[in-house]
Amino acid sequence: MKGVVKELKTPSPSFPPPHSQSEIHADTGQKMTQADLLVSSERLAAALQAQGVGPGDVIGVCSENSLEYCIPVLAALYVGATCATLSAGYTPRELMHAMSLSRPRLIFCSEAAEPLVREAADRVAGLAEEVVVMGRERQFLRHLTLEMFVSDYVSEQGRPQHFHLHRVEHPKEHVAFIFCSSGTTGLPKGVMITHHNVLSLLANQRYAVESDNLPLVEGYALGFLPMYHAYGLMILLYMLEFEATMVVMPHFNPETFLRTIQEYKITWCAMVPPILAFLAKHPMVLQYDLRSLTRVGVGAAPVSGDLLRQFKTRFPHIEFIRQGYGMTELTLSALANNANNHDKLESVGKLVPGLEAKVIDESGRSLGAGKSGELCFRGCIVMKGYVNNPSATSQIIDREGWLHTGDVGYYDEEGSFYIVDRLKDLIKYKGFQVPPAELEAILMSHPGVMDAAVIGVPDEGAGELPKAFVVKKDANVTAQQLVDYVNGQVSSAKKLRGGVQFVEAIPKNPSGKILRKELRGVVSPKSKL
Repeated sequence: MKGVVKELKTPSPSFPPPHSQSEIHADTGQKMTQADLLVSSERLAAALQAQGVGPGDVIGVCSENSLEYCIPVLAALYVGATCATLSAGYTPRELMHAMSLSRPRLIFCSEAAEPLVREAADRVAGLAEEVVVMGRERQFLRHLTLEMFVSDYVSEQGRPQHFHLHRVEHPKEHVAFIFCSSGTTGLPKGVMITHHNVLSLLANQRYAVESDNLPLVEGYALGFLPMYHAYGLMILLYMLEFEATMVVMPHFNPETFLRTIQEYKITWCAMVPPILAFLAKHPMVLQYDLRSLTRVGVGAAPVSGDLLRQFKTRFPHIEFIRQGYGMTELTLSALANNANNHDKLESVGKLVPGLEAKVIDESGRSLGAGKSGELCFRGCIVMKGYVNNPSATSQIIDREGWLHTGDVGYYDEEGSFYIVDRLKDLIKYKGFQVPPAELEAILMSHPGVMDAAVIGVPDEGAGELPKAFVVKKDANVTAQQLVDYVNGQVSSAKKLRGGVQFVEAIPKNPSGKILRKELRGVVSPKSKL
């Protein structure tokens, strides 16, 4: 049996071609070849092994996207350790919580994240950590840098000494990564993803592309999704496996995003629905030449058919759009679709290989085609569980191995799946269940709307009333116009009785999921029965 690094390539001085580019920094143009990445990760692995780091240890990485991000990730995998990815955008309290979950032995961070990491690490009781600063822009006189950390364990030629690749004997049990769950329903939990999970995902991604008769990778890919998130990191591993070049953006910025696509002639980009909406609707986009972009992947949150149609209308040259459905606890993607299938734009796709699915009602009974219920999955990409939290693990994975997603959906006679909404997000109006995603899709189809979110606001008589928060695209659009627009297309229970409130932005997490709990904190409900 093999681990992830055996799939990505066994470290070897002769592989890969020395001048083959692996990553390019979007802002600086700095390049890292595949040979650079291989040697740097081997050197760090040798230093880790010399200090006794191996199976059972956790290596933390806390950084914005960078060329160096993958070095400690690969080094941890080489020596059999587990890599815990940590957001550089966390507050100290949030980072303390994440560190207390994964308990990293060492933490590799960027220069920008170093003060945050030290503050949080100092406040986590019993955390025996060492902080190593990544980056090659300057010398850190007061801090331990990556070069300083490895310097005693390399030869005069810069090659690692006394390094051996750890053999993963039990890939279904050996944890490769600890990701933090989205935290949309409470404090994040530590999601344990095994080597078997990752290998299965990479195999599924290869199968999906080959089954559509497409080249695995062609041209440059754009990497702006946060690498600490499962979505961003798995895309990075996919690029490494197929020896592709990724242009890396440290943070998302609209102008930089568009300029980078134009300048580097980006051909492939994975994104989240808010970015798809930006491309489909924002007038700024028309100022750039994006004709090189021919392949797009989108996931992490629902995408309406109307939004996909708007996107395809603005970018008719796009050859391939793949929409998917997944969650961190499913490694990344459980369902995947080719959105160029015009008659099923609302579908999130069919089941990936190696996975089973079922839809159940509130009693746990399996439902047939066309019946909405909770989506459940079982198979090769289901997480091992939550770190040191058997209670939470048993709440999401039952005794038969089925992972209960908390999402409501259904499948049709051809096996295509459709997402209705989050089970916990459903609005309860007078006993009726109202899916916010349906109302959001209608709002997003209005030409005067840039972005929208819908929540239920408390009401003494009805239980909850649907209320919309809207970011304007047209400054002249009114709340009443939008209420009338929605109410004219839905049944009585789904009408926007809570009204429309205009906001500057919809709060979302980095993967594009709406933070409804933040919206609930700003409403003052009024009955409009």
